[in-house]
Amino acid sequence: MRNHAMARHRRHIFPLLRLLVTLLVASCLSPGPQAPSRKPASVAALPDAPSYAHRIVIRKSDYTLTLYRGDRPVKTYRAAFGRGYLDGDKRVQGDKRTPEGDFYICTKNRSRRFYKFLGLSYPELRHAEYGVQSGMISLPEYHRIKEAVAERQPPPWDTRLGGAVGIHGRTDDGTGGGSWVSANWTDGCIAMNNADVDEIYSAVSLGTPVTILP
Repeated sequence: MRNHAMARHRRHIFPLLRLLVTLLVASCLSPGPQAPSRKPASVAALPDAPSYAHRIVIRKSDYTLTLYRGDRPVKTYRAAFGRGYLDGDKRVQGDKRTPEGDFYICTKNRSRRFYKFLGLSYPELRHAEYGVQSGMISLPEYHRIKEAVAERQPPPWDTRLGGAVGIHGRTDDGTGGGSWVSANWTDGCIAMNNADVDEIYSAVSLGTPVTILP
């Protein structure tokens, strides 16, 4: 009787064991849950715009050019401007106005007439937008200016907006003497005495920011 009960118990146990083994094998062969996808690597931050030790702020109403080192003013100089001073911001070639806005030094060279010349990035984007909206310049000319400003290169100076505006002195019969800041006499540039130009020329570099205020 006891043997019969044990045999019956085995008949119930074996199917359960086979089921457990089958489930165990299936779980081993089945693919596990998919690993969570890795987050894409964060995009590296673009480098900041170049920083310069010096910057220049020009105030037309005060007839001054101030050299800054960071936020600290280093020295303020006397300056003169274009003969169209009273007419405000520069708009077109030949208007003899000194432009207003944010620029950068895009050329540095000696000049037979102007002693030393620091070219400014006029026309900048705001002037170019005005030019294309008013029909003064073409769309390709606008894009040439926009590309030059984006790359901090000299913008085109051959459009109807004008160009070749800079900070300079003036030679006098080849001697480099004389004072050139007693009146607004330029065609739109910022004129300084030659000794002052020497100091600015040695302090700044290509790309130095220049702000011209009314």
